[in-house]
This record gives sequence, C-alpha cells and structure tokens, in this order.
Amino acid sequence: MASTVTPILDLSTLSLYKVKTNPISSLANQNERRREVLKRQKEKREQKISQLRFSANDNESNENDKAQWPPRQHRKNTSFTCPIGMMLAEWLLSAPEDISSWFIIPCPCGQRCMVVCQSNRTQVYGKYGNLMRTMFTKLPKQTILYCIYDYRSSIYHIIDIIMWNGQDYSTQIECQCRFFMLTSLNGDSRLNENFQILFPMKIEDKIDLIEAEDGYLFYHPLGFYESGYSPLVCWLKPFMIEELLGIKLSYPVNKPNGYTTAQAYMFEEQSNRKEQQFVEKSHKRRNKKKEEKQQDEGEEDLMTVDN
Repeated sequence: MASTVTPILDLSTLSLYKVKTNPISSLANQNERRREVLKRQKEKREQKISQLRFSANDNESNENDKAQWPPRQHRKNTSFTCPIGMMLAEWLLSAPEDISSWFIIPCPCGQRCMVVCQSNRTQVYGKYGNLMRTMFTKLPKQTILYCIYDYRSSIYHIIDIIMWNGQDYSTQIECQCRFFMLTSLNGDSRLNENFQILFPMKIEDKIDLIEAEDGYLFYHPLGFYESGYSPLVCWLKPFMIEELLGIKLSYPVNKPNGYTTAQAYMFEEQSNRKEQQFVEKSHKRRNKKKEEKQQDEGEEDLMTVDN
C-alpha cells in the first residue's frame, strides 16, 4: 500500500512530536520502539492474568481489581492537577507494515484536554495537567475523557475514553476495546450537545479519508493507554498523507509556504516548538518571581499593621 520512505535528513536530532527529550535516531528506531512497547504490554498482561489465576485470596484479588479513583497508576493528589496524564502522539515517520489494521481519527483544530468528572462538577485540564475550567455536565461520576476542545463551537470532541462511570479503561485495555466502548456511547443522553465522538476508522488500501481540519491521529489497535509519548499513537498533517502513505485525498489540501518534504517540515516544526517552549518557560519564571515578590511585600504590610 505504501512504500518505505528513505530519509533525506539527518533525523538524529529530531525529537518526538511536541516533546523536549527522547530523540529518535532513525526511521527504524520508531518501529523498534513500537515492537518493544507491544512486547512489554503483553508481558504485563500475562503477569496480571497469572496473578489472578493463582491468587490464594479471592477477596484480596477482587479488592485489588476494583476500579479506583483516580486510576491507581496515575494518582497525583492535588485538586488542581489532572489525575491522569495524556497519551501523546509522535510524528509518523514512515508507514508501518500493518498500517491497514491501525485506527485513524480525523481531528479538528482545538486544544487537547482531559475532561474529568469526579462528583457533581466536571473539570477540564490542559496538556500539562493545569486546571482550565470547571463546569456542570451530565457525565456520570468517575469519568475521564480525552478530548479536543473547539473554542469556536464550544464542543468537546472525544478522542479516547479513559474511565466511564467508574469503569477503568486506562489499565491494560487495548485500543480497539476502548474505541468499541466509546462508539457504543453514541446517542447516550449523558453526552449532551457539547460532546461529540470522533469516530475512529480503519485504513484500507487507497481508501478515501474523511476530511481533517488539523490532522490525523493513528492508533495501534493493541496499544494500552499510557501517559506520555508513545510510538503506538502517531500524527500526520493532511498534506503529508499522500507522501507517506500513498493515499490521495479527495479534498483540496494547502501546503505551507516553503514546504519541501514531510521530514523537513517535522524537523522545522520541532525546532520552532523548542524555541517557543524556551520563551514560555522564561515568561513563567518571571511571573513566578513577580508573584513571590508581591506575596512577600504583602506579608510585610500585614506585619506592619499588626504592629
């Protein structure tokens, strides 16, 4: 379906998509990491099955398997921090041999966020775990949804389901199972007009892809949900699809000015993001120092009044 792309750039310094560290050394490296992640996940599952099978205390086993809030391996105990991290995408450097079995999700423009319903209120967290807003929804308690928030329409487009009504899907649950559960919620009254499911589809040979405003997410069907960057979740812009996958899109696609190849764009985009991250960090440090100074001055004023 798609031929292997020979790198025209030295990718030794090209980092994972939107990430600061973990550089990749070659196209083969991503495939190798993908195999290692799948192998590790399989071993974890077999270990878990073995523990359940030979558990001497059934009550203890049942207690350990009970869904907990927040998901046990993601706990961070501050009300202003998201209880679970995002599973983020890498650039798809070349088409995997089993690409036809992968899920693909066309994504609108917007901000990635985690929608978390713990009790009567629903909280929305940003990419770095920061609390963005609090609102009231019809979502069941103990629910976590991975979404893209579109400011223009105020719609949360659901990408993945992490927890629903206390049922934990973040622990050793394959992507294909999570997506089956997610699509089964279509028409559920608890997902009101502010929530819309981004339906995943399979890639077939030369299939016509649904138009994506921002880009396409690619999910390996056997991948577990894990916080951080994963080679089992990848990303491409629409203007890269034909070049890397050999699929010609039926809708018009505008390439950025000066665009040459997908790999060159990835390299330039990552360089720009690193520079932007440096500026943002510097700005945050300045604001923090300013707030600390104002706090110290306020404490001095209070001490003067008390005296």
